[in-house]
Amino acid sequence: MDSFNSNDPNANSKSWNDTIDGLTMLRDEPAAQYLQQGNYLAKYDDRTSRWRAYRIHTVNESIDPTSGAHLVSASAVNAAIWKLGKTVPLKKEITECKLKDAMSWIMADTGWTLVNNASSGIFADISFDGSSTSQAMLQTVLSTYDCEADAYVHLDQWGLVDDQILELTDRLGENTGRRIRYGDNALTMQRETVDTTLVTKLYVYGSDDKSISGVNKGRNYLTDSKNNSLYNSDPNTWLEGTITSSTIKEPNALLAWGMKELKLYNHPRVNYVIEPTSDFNPQLGDTIKVIDLDMIPQLTLQARVIQTTESLSDPSQNKIVLGEFATVNVVTPNFIQNMEQRWNDQVKKLFADARKNSTAASISLITPLGQSWANGDTSKRIVGRLFIEGVNVTGFLSAAAWNWQKINVDGTHDLDWESEHSDDGYEVTITPPFVGTLMVSVDDAFVKDEAEIWIDTGRNADGTFRKLWETTYGNMDEWGTSHVGALQDAYIMKNGEVLASYDYKAKPNKSAQTDCQFLHWDASGKLLNSMIVQGGGHGSSFSYDDATNTIYSQVRDLSGGQYYLCTFPFTPHAVINSDSGTLTKWVKTDGFYRPCVDLEHGLWMGSKTDGTVRICQIADLKAGKFQPVIEFRVQDVSWNPLPTGTTNDGTYNTMQANALYYPYAFFTAGDVNNADDRLVMCVNVITHSMIFNYMVSEGQDIKLNIPMENGGHMEPEGVYYDVANSQLIVGFNVSEYRNGSRTEAIAHSALYAFPIGWRDDSKDLAVEYPAEDISEGSEDVHVITYPSSDIEDDVSASDDDSDFNIDDPMVTKVVSE
Repeated sequence: MDSFNSNDPNANSKSWNDTIDGLTMLRDEPAAQYLQQGNYLAKYDDRTSRWRAYRIHTVNESIDPTSGAHLVSASAVNAAIWKLGKTVPLKKEITECKLKDAMSWIMADTGWTLVNNASSGIFADISFDGSSTSQAMLQTVLSTYDCEADAYVHLDQWGLVDDQILELTDRLGENTGRRIRYGDNALTMQRETVDTTLVTKLYVYGSDDKSISGVNKGRNYLTDSKNNSLYNSDPNTWLEGTITSSTIKEPNALLAWGMKELKLYNHPRVNYVIEPTSDFNPQLGDTIKVIDLDMIPQLTLQARVIQTTESLSDPSQNKIVLGEFATVNVVTPNFIQNMEQRWNDQVKKLFADARKNSTAASISLITPLGQSWANGDTSKRIVGRLFIEGVNVTGFLSAAAWNWQKINVDGTHDLDWESEHSDDGYEVTITPPFVGTLMVSVDDAFVKDEAEIWIDTGRNADGTFRKLWETTYGNMDEWGTSHVGALQDAYIMKNGEVLASYDYKAKPNKSAQTDCQFLHWDASGKLLNSMIVQGGGHGSSFSYDDATNTIYSQVRDLSGGQYYLCTFPFTPHAVINSDSGTLTKWVKTDGFYRPCVDLEHGLWMGSKTDGTVRICQIADLKAGKFQPVIEFRVQDVSWNPLPTGTTNDGTYNTMQANALYYPYAFFTAGDVNNADDRLVMCVNVITHSMIFNYMVSEGQDIKLNIPMENGGHMEPEGVYYDVANSQLIVGFNVSEYRNGSRTEAIAHSALYAFPIGWRDDSKDLAVEYPAEDISEGSEDVHVITYPSSDIEDDVSASDDDSDFNIDDPMVTKVVSE
């Protein structure tokens, strides 16, 4: 039986152990003669492609009571642990000791080679007392310097050991997005929860009675008010504890250590003991995602393998323990929501209910351009939607599920018409004269297990989203304003450069309206040049066409009256407005929109602060006609837009940007104050159904330099679909420390790739707009209440970026640790 890292579930201290227990065979087996104390076993680990050597320390002989067979069993320990446990380093005090210096003293005279791949920069005072073994001191070093150990041997071409290696690394194992699920690759699951070490106010002390007060605003403790409100029944008190390091006395290092330790103690400690199937054997340190939706509360988490038990003779005895070397990231709702978006257990249950109860399901038909014929109408579109127990499940039906029928006035089927429209999916187009009754049914044999599209967190090895680009510091524009953050929307050009929008508030060239600046950056994040559009608005969304150097946006005339959808070329150093000759006006609008275009499908989309979303054909707009062919509200698909002039307390969704790749619209939301969830939503604009609503979390999705709990900033901004790479490009404004004492921060902007997975039939679901599908739009499905025309999507109407809008590198924000 192989065992790694047997830990106290109450503490899960970072101790390193590696043993083989109960290796048993018949006494008369030829190999049994080698099971003797002092002999060594070699075991190949195919997960890491390494040989490990174990020294046998205990041998037992017994008789099987059932068969009467003579058995011999042995227990062994990793040869490095055995050797270090038999080595005592000389007495020595090392002040401000680096990891490599401490390990050099530990490894002396052991015969083992140190490979140090850990990046720890901690300085600590290490005391070797002349009586503690190298193995005991190694455990101290692993905890002090926050690193992890592995020991293995190298064999030459003849199978002889030619090197013995002890390797240190920041983290053992990998995060490859592997998942374990009860009933799939997990046979049993057991959750163990202990809170005896729960602390929300932690006093931190170092060697020689040093404290953190000098670098922590006079306080020798750290607190976690959020977790105190969660776990402490008396909100007027704290759950107090004290930690003392015998090796750290430098104040900043002590503070960093204390912050890390508080994260270990500020929540109940939870371990998960899992019996995996024989084909699932993760290695020590691997990060695993675990799902059991039937456990109460649901088991949905990401944790590391802190212990493995592997039976060499009976795989049914294999066990893994998931827990904490560091904080367990509970990934509900972001990971589990992503899983539900692709393989939706709730939808499966709804379809099962509908099969048992015919009244649970209903089909709703919507006619985006009205139900009656008007002069000039040459076609009508009808969209079918399936609801089960009030939930829109249309996105889980393939096109073949929809059976459109035309019943003639004499009660017969129009078989020719039905054959012609047999592959139309959820949207059918009828043309006059259409005399008879239109009906539709759904064949549940064509229910899909997957959603139409999803954010594919499994495409990147560790599950995080890849950073594609970020701004640098010290960027001055043509008019003397410094830029580093607060970008609203950004596009990566084909040459790797970036064009971004910015809510312009600087004095040079400022108009009486809300102005927009377009900033042109190189691939390394250095500002190249810019232009200003007076009356160009907040810049929440825009589109850009590389081929023609055209920006698709909106503008308000300088008198503060009319809004227009418009285009203009990006022109370095230019200042333009609604009257400029380079700006082409398309059509007047009823107010401010977050505009974007889908040139592939010839469509424009805009959203308003009240949640209204409208889609028009670009050909109509160029002809001066603002007549939406699709419109809906984000309220209809579960979002709750932030009302104008309201500060978000987490109740609302602060809408940021939108993009269209027909039939899918993408939206981002999340306030600058970190109050509401950071969301990326996809809506099928034909069926008005939500396809996914992904909550972005720090650490799991985006690694932040400054955690939000320490005053960090993670604000979603622009979004667009990158067709060539099947991914969303999502912008974020994030914070970084500006000084060595980590007390000041400033925001900068970055772009991340969110990979998109497509169901095999999803790209076949969209129905192209027929050229003759026109209407005056007087018969819309639902009434839209328009906001007053003078309300823009500015600071008062949505996200207040004022703290980060003045991008002078000397203007910083205080960070509270």
